[in-house]
Amino acid sequence: MKLVDLLFLSIKNLWRHKLRSLLTILGVMIGTCAIVIMLSLGIAMNRNFMTQVNQMGNIMQIQIYNYNSGGKTSDGKDIPKLDDKMVAELEKIKGVEGATPVLNISVKMIAGKYVGWLQIIGIKTSMFEALDIPIAQGRSLEDGDTNQMVIGTYVPNNFYNPKATRWEPAPADFNLMEEDTSITWDMSYGEKYADKTKSKNKLKPVKVEVVGMVGQTGREYDWSAVMPLETVKQYQKEIEKYNKQNNGSGGMIVYASGSSSSTDNGYQQVIVKAKTIDDVVPVMEAIKEYGYECYSPIQILEEMKKQSAGLRQILLGIGIMSFFIAAIGIANTMYMSIYERTREIGIFKVIGARLKDIKHLFMLEAGWIGVFGGMLGVGLSFLLSYLLNRFNIGLGSSVIWTPEGEQRLPSSYIPIWLALAGFGFSPVASLMAGLLPSRRAMKLSVMRALRQD
Repeated sequence: MKLVDLLFLSIKNLWRHKLRSLLTILGVMIGTCAIVIMLSLGIAMNRNFMTQVNQMGNIMQIQIYNYNSGGKTSDGKDIPKLDDKMVAELEKIKGVEGATPVLNISVKMIAGKYVGWLQIIGIKTSMFEALDIPIAQGRSLEDGDTNQMVIGTYVPNNFYNPKATRWEPAPADFNLMEEDTSITWDMSYGEKYADKTKSKNKLKPVKVEVVGMVGQTGREYDWSAVMPLETVKQYQKEIEKYNKQNNGSGGMIVYASGSSSSTDNGYQQVIVKAKTIDDVVPVMEAIKEYGYECYSPIQILEEMKKQSAGLRQILLGIGIMSFFIAAIGIANTMYMSIYERTREIGIFKVIGARLKDIKHLFMLEAGWIGVFGGMLGVGLSFLLSYLLNRFNIGLGSSVIWTPEGEQRLPSSYIPIWLALAGFGFSPVASLMAGLLPSRRAMKLSVMRALRQD
């Protein structure tokens, strides 16, 4: 028998028992929908965890801290100095995209008649893009930059007029990218009390250029400036020199961190960027072998996933159970169909139908039930997913707070692969459910079948 004939005959047989076929298809639809929706809730939960953790910092960034400098590892090895040589070695670890030391200094910035306190973060310019620092205006740092900086979105809020008799903040439209800017580590610069401060060394402000502004990140970049690492190193040396000259003479001591001192005991902080999320944990383990303390938001993500693992397993179990019940319904429908059509099967055999044609006929009937049930089930899944998100029905962890206010995250998320898997799984499972009934039809005795009323 031709395949086309089998296809049309299988559909015709299902149509002969419309109500029973419809009920079986509805069972498959509900089973498919249950699996897809339950998985979509778990997927959305993981995505929400990822979004929440990324607010704490890029999940593929690993913060290394040199707290144990000069100490020993648990197996008695010396902990190496976290210097440029060590940073280069860290970059060779499998799965590492790049690494940069981090230096922090605090200075006073001058823009026209306004001044403001500013924290500067020094990093390698080659790592600016890798650290996922968003640019809202202007450009990012580039190779060859020296006294250029990118400022955070809240930095202009720190500026004020130091000569005003009352507190006079910079105007709302104050744009540092349009101002002639400079910095100094003389924290009394421009203040009304400056003449009363006796300093051994008068400083001339250093000209800097603001080339870009960082978009809102919820991290330290919002209220800091980012500059090339080598430039910040030079500033740090000048700050240390200035502090020594003015210590005890009325000068204000300037904060600088990131490198222990001019004797250079190594950097206090280094950021390592992993290539993929799967590389983060292996890279962290490799770093810890050197004796360093390290941290990544992925540790929080893994803890969240552990806490929700039981719930996700329950959801998946409910979905599988629903489809298992639907598969029993398919098998029952096929067995009932064989019982009612025993005489018909005997006639097929008498007129010369091959055994495999009879088997294929019943398999196709089960397959059609899976196809129609899968299509309807996936369609129903998208509808329920929309309703869950529309009415904010979730299982928790679906709210984050942004600078714009509270933001609801999707309670259900159905990726394309899940929809295709749900649609493909239904016919396959239906064919498996129809396998035993079709084999029974194929093995029926001809004489017994023809005697059947």
